[in-house]
Amino acid sequence: MIRRVAGALDRTGERLFQRELNQSLTQFLVLSVVDAHPGTLSQKVIADRLGLTKGTVSRQIDKAMRAGLITVAVSDRTRRENDVRLTDAGNALVRRGDAIFDAARRTELPQLRATDVAATLRTLAALDTWLNASQ
Repeated sequence: MIRRVAGALDRTGERLFQRELNQSLTQFLVLSVVDAHPGTLSQKVIADRLGLTKGTVSRQIDKAMRAGLITVAVSDRTRRENDVRLTDAGNALVRRGDAIFDAARRTELPQLRATDVAATLRTLAALDTWLNASQ
């Protein structure tokens, strides 16, 4: 059931961000991680946060750089990491995307009780902790 719901959410998000921003869901998520954690980030950290491969993240970073949405420079701390930051255009795109997602969540997704959402998040967090601890 988790896979089915996750797949449906991915497809819905993909359609939404393509229609409203002409961006893929994956591109938007990578930009969102950079927005939430500006500064020194490795592709591995971004990939781990999103459950993507480093190759996918690398392609999305290259695409975002070509589009003028982020800048990338070698970190002062270690050559294995990059200093990744949103440009003004990237920042504006993330703000628009956040607003579009919030509006869609209110109008297109079912309205769930706060207690149900909290219980689901607790359950998923516990599963995530347990499954990742056993690896």
